[in-house]
Amino acid sequence: MKKYTKFLVSLFVGALVLTACNLDNEPKEYKEVTVADGVLILNEGSYFAQINGSMDYLDYLSNNVERGIFKRINERELGGTPNHAIVCGSKMYIATTDENRVEVVDATTLKALEPIQITAPRELCTDGKSVFVSSYTGEVSKIDTLALSVVKKSEKIGANLEGIAYRSGSVYVCNAWNSDYTYNTNLVKLSAESLEKEKDITVVANPNQLIADGDKLFLASWGNYGDVPATIQQIDLFDNVTTLTNATQMAYANGYLFLIKSSYDENWNEVNSYTVFNVTTKEETAFIEGRDIDSPCAIAIDPLMGYIFIASRKKYPDADGNMAVSYTQDGYVVCYNSYGALVNRFPCGVNPGTMICVTHKAKYPVY
Repeated sequence: MKKYTKFLVSLFVGALVLTACNLDNEPKEYKEVTVADGVLILNEGSYFAQINGSMDYLDYLSNNVERGIFKRINERELGGTPNHAIVCGSKMYIATTDENRVEVVDATTLKALEPIQITAPRELCTDGKSVFVSSYTGEVSKIDTLALSVVKKSEKIGANLEGIAYRSGSVYVCNAWNSDYTYNTNLVKLSAESLEKEKDITVVANPNQLIADGDKLFLASWGNYGDVPATIQQIDLFDNVTTLTNATQMAYANGYLFLIKSSYDENWNEVNSYTVFNVTTKEETAFIEGRDIDSPCAIAIDPLMGYIFIASRKKYPDADGNMAVSYTQDGYVVCYNSYGALVNRFPCGVNPGTMICVTHKAKYPVY
């Protein structure tokens, strides 16, 4: 059995250990804990086929997926290309690119509030007080979460901005690609307070995904789809960049990066591999073989439950009767435990791209 899995289990499993007690005793106090409820799945739909995005919800208690939950609750479509979502306080923010807005919904009920108009929003991050939004206009917007309005906007700092993350008073944003489909090699660092540019950080071409966790900051660059491979990098507190390994997608928890590496062979068949990278030891080991996955779209971790979720497009019969990956039909999500064992597989909408773990606070007696 792999060494890392034993360590992962001790880190991931959020079990509550209550001391043995006499039923006649009154509790000394109540301890507040975070309880995992399920996972929201944000499906991007298809821009080219004019298929709206949607939201599904995997409920841990019932072990079922409620399809189209946003539409059911709000009696309208989510719209075209809901690309990313985050939770800040009591609200969830959803960047809906084609609709030129950031949806704001109650994080508990999913009831939509008044949306915030931002042109071509892509991804979001938060410092716990404000929400920052990258955009295909080349600007970053700052949303006041009390006023629910844009209070600051950066100058044009790039072309098509993608991933964004907050760390230690600064916002980092990926300057990914240009309208002529050339690829940029800079991560832009902004002041979180003023959105003034602090510096450019040179990285591998086509930076796309950022993950911040405390002082740690990880970047996935997708390269040029040729001689520059997709690369995972780490940026330290002095903004020095270290190359860790090659991969296209990542999720992070408790010192481990779970990675997907996607490429194509000489016959244009998709080839994927799935690994775990120990950030401390720099050891990379296999996670799963991936036989359950057709064409991965996203990866996420629920650290409370110890689950790793991989979203995928699905293969359907084409006009010739051959099985082919569909970008216009429903996909699915596969759930694994930290050992890489299959837990379950759930249906979802077209092109699932973001997964958000849903939790609530509860009080338990301490005797």
